[in-house]
Amino acid sequence: MFKGFIRRMRIPPTNSFRADESYFEKLLRYIPGDIVAGWVALNGVIVGEAGNSPILQWIVFGALLILSPLYMCYMKTDPPGISLHKAFPCLVAALAFAVWVFALGGPFAAQWPTLYKPVFGSVLLILTTLIIPVLEKIFYDTTPPAQ
Repeated sequence: MFKGFIRRMRIPPTNSFRADESYFEKLLRYIPGDIVAGWVALNGVIVGEAGNSPILQWIVFGALLILSPLYMCYMKTDPPGISLHKAFPCLVAALAFAVWVFALGGPFAAQWPTLYKPVFGSVLLILTTLIIPVLEKIFYDTTPPAQ
């Protein structure tokens, strides 16, 4: 039962991948730049007007975290919509957004100012950036069968 489900989930979305894509193109495909830009703008408003309110930052972070996979499914893949084939890009979009917010500080730095260190966010961001295309290759198993 689960083998068929997993097999269908591991089929890449149609018209979303090219064999000649560079590492940079793959990376840009999975990082929800529009959502990250929305976070930067909204966080600037929150910090400027609400006095760095961690509660409001967490609410906005949660809303954009929920929005990021939906945005990926409907705006960044073809055909638009939710399907089993888009599980990997949608989950990676949410993960990438969370890592970007952590790297920028956001509610993590506001909630735990003594524990949060920017170096942790920088390291996590670099590691995530390097790991995403590797996970894609493993998930979709795009290597041709041995002859």
